[in-house]
Amino acid sequence: MNGGLATLFGFWRRQPAPFRFSWVLQQELAIGPIPRSAGDWALLERAGIRSRFSCCYLEEEVECCPAPPGLREKRCSLPDHRDQEPLRAEHLREAINEARWLLSNAKPLYLHCLAGQERSALLAVALVKEQRNLSLLDALLWVRRTHPPASPLYRHLELLETLSQESN
Repeated sequence: MNGGLATLFGFWRRQPAPFRFSWVLQQELAIGPIPRSAGDWALLERAGIRSRFSCCYLEEEVECCPAPPGLREKRCSLPDHRDQEPLRAEHLREAINEARWLLSNAKPLYLHCLAGQERSALLAVALVKEQRNLSLLDALLWVRRTHPPASPLYRHLELLETLSQESN
């Protein structure tokens, strides 16, 4: 085939996905993948982002372009589908508290993990649930409606539901 289809499909695989993020709470909370370039950060700056919360592990952060000066940053490594470690209740509670602090004191907040699908979506569900006084299911539907790639792990949602019930 002279490499026709193979060349075409190989070309597509080499193209980096465009950077896209979503407003989960308009001008308050955004979610998406790790910013990999200065252009990604420029897009977030133009959107008014003042803080970021990373759910990535340090070894994943090497894919991140350095954040612009003046941006408030916090990070709490959370496991994803690769099961780096079990997600513990106290670790999830800490991540929610840190993200909540940024949302209260330095919004708009950009929440990210590597792909913007599992870990950051889990925290977005927790924050939307609190901010809008919704059930876990309604908060999950909200996050998925505003950020279609959102796909938090079921076992992590179960842990979030347990934490929510404990705090009531």
